[in-house]
Amino acid sequence: MKQLNTSLRFVFVTMILCGLIFPLTVTAVGQLFLNSQANGSLVKVDGQVVGSKLIGQKWTQPEYFHGRQSSVDYNMSSTEEGVASGSHNYANSHPDLKKRVNQTIRDEGGHLTNDAVTESGSGLDPHITVLNAKRQVDRIAKERHINPQRINQLIQDHTTHHGLVDDYVNVLELNIALDQM
Repeated sequence: MKQLNTSLRFVFVTMILCGLIFPLTVTAVGQLFLNSQANGSLVKVDGQVVGSKLIGQKWTQPEYFHGRQSSVDYNMSSTEEGVASGSHNYANSHPDLKKRVNQTIRDEGGHLTNDAVTESGSGLDPHITVLNAKRQVDRIAKERHINPQRINQLIQDHTTHHGLVDDYVNVLELNIALDQM
Protein backbone atom coordinates (compact mmCIF):
# COMPACT_ATOMS: atom_id res chain seq x y z
CA MET A 1 0.00 0.00 0.00
CA LYS A 2 2.90 2.32 0.82
CA GLN A 3 4.37 1.74 -2.67
CA LEU A 4 1.02 2.50 -4.31
CA ASN A 5 0.70 5.73 -2.33
CA THR A 6 4.26 6.76 -3.27
CA SER A 7 3.64 5.89 -6.93
CA LEU A 8 0.40 7.89 -7.07
CA ARG A 9 2.09 10.93 -5.50
CA PHE A 10 4.93 10.63 -8.01
CA VAL A 11 2.45 10.46 -10.92
CA PHE A 12 0.51 13.46 -9.59
CA VAL A 13 3.66 15.59 -9.07
CA THR A 14 4.96 14.62 -12.53
CA MET A 15 1.63 15.54 -14.13
CA ILE A 16 1.65 18.95 -12.41
CA LEU A 17 5.27 19.61 -13.38
CA CYS A 18 5.12 18.37 -16.98
CA GLY A 19 1.51 19.20 -17.78
CA LEU A 20 1.13 22.56 -16.08
CA ILE A 21 4.25 24.23 -14.70
CA PHE A 22 6.63 23.48 -17.59
CA PRO A 23 4.22 24.49 -20.43
CA LEU A 24 3.20 27.68 -18.61
CA THR A 25 6.84 28.59 -17.97
CA VAL A 26 7.81 28.03 -21.61
CA THR A 27 4.81 30.07 -22.78
CA ALA A 28 5.63 32.91 -20.38
CA VAL A 29 9.30 33.02 -21.43
CA GLY A 30 8.30 32.97 -25.11
CA GLN A 31 5.78 35.78 -24.70
CA LEU A 32 8.13 37.93 -22.61
CA PHE A 33 11.40 37.52 -24.49
CA LEU A 34 10.48 36.23 -27.98
CA ASN A 35 7.01 37.67 -28.49
CA SER A 36 7.13 37.97 -32.28
CA GLN A 37 8.50 34.46 -32.78
CA ALA A 38 6.13 32.93 -30.22
CA ASN A 39 3.20 34.37 -32.15
CA GLY A 40 4.22 33.17 -35.61
CA SER A 41 6.63 35.91 -36.82
CA LEU A 42 3.70 37.73 -38.41
CA VAL A 43 4.35 40.49 -40.94
CA LYS A 44 2.06 43.53 -40.86
CA VAL A 45 1.55 46.28 -43.40
CA ASP A 46 -0.51 49.27 -42.27
CA GLY A 47 -1.59 47.33 -39.19
CA GLN A 48 -2.93 44.38 -41.21
CA VAL A 49 -1.34 40.92 -41.08
CA VAL A 50 -0.20 40.00 -44.60
CA GLY A 51 1.69 36.81 -43.81
CA SER A 52 4.44 35.21 -41.78
CA LYS A 53 8.20 35.38 -42.21
CA LEU A 54 8.23 31.61 -41.74
CA ILE A 55 5.63 30.42 -44.27
CA GLY A 56 5.82 31.01 -48.00
CA GLN A 57 2.97 32.28 -50.14
CA LYS A 58 2.06 31.71 -53.76
CA TRP A 59 3.09 34.68 -55.90
CA THR A 60 2.08 34.49 -59.56
CA GLN A 61 1.78 38.14 -60.58
CA PRO A 62 4.64 39.14 -62.90
CA GLU A 63 5.42 42.31 -60.92
CA TYR A 64 6.41 40.29 -57.84
CA PHE A 65 9.19 37.89 -56.94
CA HIS A 66 8.03 34.30 -57.19
CA GLY A 67 8.81 31.81 -54.43
CA ARG A 68 9.63 28.14 -54.63
CA GLN A 69 7.37 25.45 -56.01
CA SER A 70 4.93 23.90 -53.55
CA SER A 71 3.21 20.56 -54.00
CA VAL A 72 0.64 21.65 -51.39
CA ASP A 73 0.11 25.00 -53.16
CA TYR A 74 1.00 26.81 -49.90
CA ASN A 75 -2.22 25.46 -48.39
CA MET A 76 -2.37 26.57 -44.75
CA SER A 77 -6.15 26.57 -44.47
CA SER A 78 -7.73 24.07 -42.12
CA THR A 79 -10.97 24.33 -44.10
CA GLU A 80 -9.48 23.34 -47.46
CA GLU A 81 -8.99 19.76 -48.54
CA GLY A 82 -5.53 18.30 -48.78
CA VAL A 83 -2.38 18.30 -46.73
CA ALA A 84 -1.12 21.51 -45.19
CA SER A 85 2.57 20.75 -45.54
CA GLY A 86 4.88 18.37 -47.32
CA SER A 87 6.53 17.54 -50.58
CA HIS A 88 6.25 14.76 -53.12
CA ASN A 89 9.98 14.03 -52.79
CA TYR A 90 10.05 12.53 -56.26
CA ALA A 91 13.25 10.97 -57.53
CA ASN A 92 14.99 12.88 -60.31
CA SER A 93 13.85 10.19 -62.74
CA HIS A 94 10.14 10.40 -61.80
CA PRO A 95 7.99 11.40 -64.82
CA ASP A 96 5.76 13.73 -62.77
CA LEU A 97 8.78 15.68 -61.53
CA LYS A 98 10.16 16.01 -65.05
CA LYS A 99 6.75 17.17 -66.29
CA ARG A 100 6.43 19.80 -63.54
CA VAL A 101 9.98 21.09 -64.02
CA ASN A 102 9.50 21.37 -67.79
CA GLN A 103 6.20 23.19 -67.27
CA THR A 104 7.86 25.64 -64.87
CA ILE A 105 10.64 26.29 -67.36
CA ARG A 106 8.05 26.96 -70.09
CA ASP A 107 6.03 29.25 -67.79
CA GLU A 108 8.98 31.18 -66.37
CA GLY A 109 11.22 30.91 -69.41
CA GLY A 110 14.95 30.60 -69.78
CA HIS A 111 17.55 29.43 -67.35
CA LEU A 112 16.20 28.89 -63.86
CA THR A 113 17.96 28.13 -60.62
CA ASN A 114 17.51 24.82 -58.86
CA ASP A 115 15.31 26.34 -56.16
CA ALA A 116 13.04 27.89 -58.81
CA VAL A 117 11.98 24.48 -60.09
CA THR A 118 12.20 22.27 -56.99
CA GLU A 119 10.17 22.13 -53.81
CA SER A 120 11.45 22.43 -50.29
CA GLY A 121 10.85 19.51 -47.95
CA SER A 122 7.94 21.28 -46.25
CA GLY A 123 6.46 22.81 -49.39
CA LEU A 124 6.17 26.09 -47.44
CA ASP A 125 9.66 27.61 -47.74
CA PRO A 126 9.46 31.44 -47.58
CA HIS A 127 12.97 31.98 -49.00
CA ILE A 128 14.66 31.88 -52.38
CA THR A 129 18.34 32.13 -53.21
CA VAL A 130 19.79 35.49 -54.20
CA LEU A 131 20.60 34.04 -57.63
CA ASN A 132 16.95 33.06 -58.08
CA ALA A 133 15.87 36.58 -57.09
CA LYS A 134 18.37 38.19 -59.48
CA ARG A 135 17.10 36.06 -62.36
CA GLN A 136 13.65 37.60 -61.82
CA VAL A 137 14.81 41.24 -61.82
CA ASP A 138 14.32 41.95 -65.54
CA ARG A 139 10.72 40.71 -65.51
CA ILE A 140 9.85 42.76 -62.42
CA ALA A 141 11.62 45.90 -63.68
CA LYS A 142 9.73 45.67 -66.97
CA GLU A 143 6.36 45.18 -65.23
CA ARG A 144 6.93 47.98 -62.72
CA HIS A 145 8.72 50.34 -65.13
CA ILE A 146 11.63 50.88 -62.76
CA ASN A 147 15.39 50.65 -63.08
CA PRO A 148 16.71 47.10 -62.51
CA GLN A 149 19.51 48.59 -60.39
CA ARG A 150 16.95 49.68 -57.78
CA ILE A 151 15.60 46.14 -57.59
CA ASN A 152 19.11 44.68 -57.34
CA GLN A 153 19.82 47.07 -54.46
CA LEU A 154 16.60 45.93 -52.80
CA ILE A 155 17.76 42.31 -53.08
CA GLN A 156 21.12 43.23 -51.59
CA ASP A 157 19.43 45.09 -48.71
CA HIS A 158 17.25 42.06 -47.88
CA THR A 159 19.89 39.35 -48.30
CA THR A 160 20.55 37.01 -45.40
CA HIS A 161 24.12 35.74 -45.36
CA HIS A 162 24.78 32.34 -43.88
CA GLY A 163 28.10 30.56 -44.05
CA LEU A 164 26.73 27.06 -44.61
CA VAL A 165 24.17 27.70 -47.37
CA ASP A 166 23.70 30.04 -50.31
CA ASP A 167 22.66 33.59 -49.46
CA TYR A 168 18.89 33.94 -49.53
CA VAL A 169 16.02 36.43 -49.31
CA ASN A 170 12.55 36.25 -47.81
CA VAL A 171 10.06 36.55 -50.70
CA LEU A 172 7.28 38.18 -48.65
CA GLU A 173 9.58 40.85 -47.20
CA LEU A 174 11.09 41.50 -50.63
CA ASN A 175 7.68 41.90 -52.27
CA ILE A 176 6.50 44.24 -49.51
CA ALA A 177 9.64 46.32 -50.04
CA LEU A 178 8.89 46.39 -53.79
CA ASP A 179 5.44 47.81 -53.09
CA GLN A 180 6.96 50.45 -50.83
CA MET A 181 9.42 51.71 -53.47
